[in-house]
Amino acid sequence: MLDALKKISKDFQSTDQLREDCNEDYGLDYEECLEMSYENIQSLAEQTSKGIRKINIKK
Repeated sequence: MLDALKKISKDFQSTDQLREDCNEDYGLDYEECLEMSYENIQSLAEQTSKGIRKINIKK
C-alpha cells in the first residue's frame, strides 16, 4: 500500500501541471485530463486494497 501512495504522490501530475500540459502531452482538454487522472487514482487504490482485510478495533 505504501508503494501505491508513493506512486500517487510522485507520478501523478498536479492540477496546475495538468492544466498547463494536458493539451500538448495528451491532446485532451483540461477537464478530460483531470477526469482521467481521478479515474486512474481510483483504479490504483482499488487494485492496492484488494486482499487487505479490515481491522476491527474494539474500544
